[in-house]
Formats: sequence, structure tokens, C-alpha cells
Amino acid sequence: MAKGGSQIPTGPDAPANGSAEKGSGGGRNVLPPLTGYPPNVTRDTEGAVDPAEETGGEDALPAVIIPTAVTEGLPSAIHQALVAELPEAGTRGEIITACERRLHAAQTLREAMEQRALTAYFHYAGPAVRLANSSESWRDITDPSTGKPCRSWSAWLRIVKVSRQHAFRMVKEEPLMEALTGLNVGALGVRQIDVLSPVLTSHGKDQVRLVWTTAAETGDTSAPALEKVRAQLGLAVSADAEDDDQGRSSSSPVLRFQATAGTFDESRVREVARSQPEVSLLVARTILSELQVDGVE
Repeated sequence: MAKGGSQIPTGPDAPANGSAEKGSGGGRNVLPPLTGYPPNVTRDTEGAVDPAEETGGEDALPAVIIPTAVTEGLPSAIHQALVAELPEAGTRGEIITACERRLHAAQTLREAMEQRALTAYFHYAGPAVRLANSSESWRDITDPSTGKPCRSWSAWLRIVKVSRQHAFRMVKEEPLMEALTGLNVGALGVRQIDVLSPVLTSHGKDQVRLVWTTAAETGDTSAPALEKVRAQLGLAVSADAEDDDQGRSSSSPVLRFQATAGTFDESRVREVARSQPEVSLLVARTILSELQVDGVE
């Protein structure tokens, strides 16, 4: 029987080996490892109960539930491709066709699961990133690589393993939601933020509302629809401006000094390197790694 979340101890109270303690007044319930899954999910095995569960007892390990196209809300064609038997005895043409159909369906399922995981990540991590940014509390954190206080927002993001791109979206979501107050927007997706954020930066709150309401009148506020409306209203921004809005400088010499012959300016590169040490070091390491040269520490 499934245990309630409130019954599962965490931290120092949880047993080190991950098993329930016995003989201590009922013991403590912990989550067992997720192991044991059917090697081949077919029409016959899909949703089947693991034999270990049928034996009962607290020590039985539950089977991992294999996600399906149905649980992810995907079309029936994807579901059928996932559960169809592969023709091992067919012709080579039949075999490769079936294999590619299964692979395409599996990739579609994976992408749907990854999008759902990303939505959950933004839901939980977003408020913390926004608060750290608005309060500038990250300045009180010691950078383990230098032993000194963080010199930049990017340095703190590196410490907590949040990508700059994700952090930017998290920080920008709140102003967008404020701009769209009263329009029954719901939760914005990552791509919707990508489309609307440059409008807010370049054109202001009223234009963001105009893009949204125009798209809503057509019954489609998906990212592609918003992008189309943005262009129709003449609110599209240049690629460089959009890159800047996502926290990436497309014109920084430290990133583009090699783009055109004769444009290398060593003094300018050094200047930018001093102003953007984390990005510069990352670029240097990447170049040295590509050239297979031992280098910068």
C-alpha cells in the first residue's frame, strides 16, 4: 500500500540504507529504490503488476511504472507505435520501417516527458531564483573557486547549477505575469516567455498585452501563435536584441573576435575579459579543449 508523504522521513532521521526500521514502535517508512521494470512493454505487459508486488509485505519493491503515450496525452498513433510488436522475422524493409516508427514514437514520448519535467523545474526553482535576484542576496555567498564573495550574478548561478538561460526566463516571468494581470493567462510556458519577454523589454507592458489579447481572440496563445502575432503587429525584434534579452551578448568581442578576418582587437578582448571573467574563462577553456591544448585553470 502506498504511504502518505507525511510518513516519509527525510534528512538525518531517514535510515542510511533506505530500508524501513523494524522493532521501533512501527518503524519508519522510506521510499524504496525504483528498480525492476519490464524489459519489453507490449499490449500484454503494459500496466502489468510486478510479481514482487503480488507477494505483499513491506519489503516488496514496487515496479517502476513505465510512462505511456496515454499518460502523457499523446495521439493514439504514437501509442500504437510504442506497443506494436517489432517484426523480428520480417523482411529488412519491414524491420527497419517498424524500428524507425518505434524510435520516432519513443522520442516523441521522451520530449513530452522532458517538457513536463522542465515545467515542474520552473515552477519550483523560479520563485527562489527571482528572490535571489531581486534581493541581491547572492552577493553574500562565497564563491568556492575563489574563496571570495561572488563577483557576479553569473558566478552565483554557476555555483547553484542554474543555467543563465533558465535563470533569465525565471527572472523575466514575473514582470510578464504582472504585465498580463487580469487577462486570465495562467502559467506561462518557457517558449511563451521567450516570445513575450523581448516585447516587454523593447516596447513595454501595453504592447505585451496587445500581443496576448490579439492571439487570444484567435483562440490560440501558444508560443508559435504569439510569435506570429508579434510579427504581424510589427513588434518583432532583431536577432541580436533577442539574444541580449536572453542574457547573451552577441556583440561581445570575447565571443566574436574570430568572426571576420582582420577584426581581432587584442586590447578590446582584454577589456571585455576583465569585465566578464566567468564567460571569458568558459570561452577560453572551450577553445583550448577543442584544440586539444592543456590550458587555463
